[in-house]
Amino acid sequence: MEKKNTERKIIILSLALFFYFIYPKTLHAYIGPGAGFAFLTSFATLFVTFLLAFISILIWPIRLLFKAIRRKKGFTKTNVNRVVIVGLDGLDPLLARKFMDEGKLPNLAKIKEQGSFTCLGTTLPAMSPVAWSSFITGVNPSKHSIFDFLSRNKQTYLPELSSSQVGKAPKAISLGKYQIPIGKPKIQLLRKSKPFWNILSEKDITSSILRVPITFPPEKFKGVLLSAMCVPDLKGTQGTFSFYTTETSEKKHTGGVQIPVKLEANKITSYIAGPENSLMKNRKLKLRYKKKS
Repeated sequence: MEKKNTERKIIILSLALFFYFIYPKTLHAYIGPGAGFAFLTSFATLFVTFLLAFISILIWPIRLLFKAIRRKKGFTKTNVNRVVIVGLDGLDPLLARKFMDEGKLPNLAKIKEQGSFTCLGTTLPAMSPVAWSSFITGVNPSKHSIFDFLSRNKQTYLPELSSSQVGKAPKAISLGKYQIPIGKPKIQLLRKSKPFWNILSEKDITSSILRVPITFPPEKFKGVLLSAMCVPDLKGTQGTFSFYTTETSEKKHTGGVQIPVKLEANKITSYIAGPENSLMKNRKLKLRYKKKS
């Protein structure tokens, strides 16, 4: 009898649990206005993002066709499709002619035979930044205002870069020993006059300018540009080198920074001096890295 009662209780309990889990229950919840706004704004952001992506995909062929028409318009009055200019800094035309006659420069000799070879006059002074600026703009130094690698500051009379000027952010927030800049620093190209690729850009002709000096910061035009000589480094200079030596006496050397090296028990201890920390109020602190081997 007790066994039957136990089995009956188990069956009743099992049926109760079964109906409890499968029978739909009503739950009450409250969503505040903040959560509602968050949900709506998140959904709106996703919706707008997908909508813009869909529209961009739809109009992509039209944009591509429009660019092709504009590019073709720039070439309607030309006899060639592409012009390649190769500039070799410091190449002496007299030596080039001599080496071509000796058969040491066969590719240049082939270009000479198919076209022409003429010695051109250089700038005054005959220096790389001056000559390249004239090549870029087609004007003399008095118009593009580049006369050397360096120029003088008219207020302090100290030397500074003649090609570009990198300033500070217009505003900054002071937080203890840190100074957080607000906004982008002012970067100015000091070379005057208009480069020839900007003139081509106005005629809807694109250009690819690779490693041409005196082009930092790059100007906006229809094409791509990779700057080269006279791009300032993190220290705001034209670059230098580090001379590591175990010599304790200060010897005269041309340029660079002499850094001492200690050799003790087959271990070398030194450091690498980095640029000034622009976020520090006291910018005399430098990054140092010790290396032992």
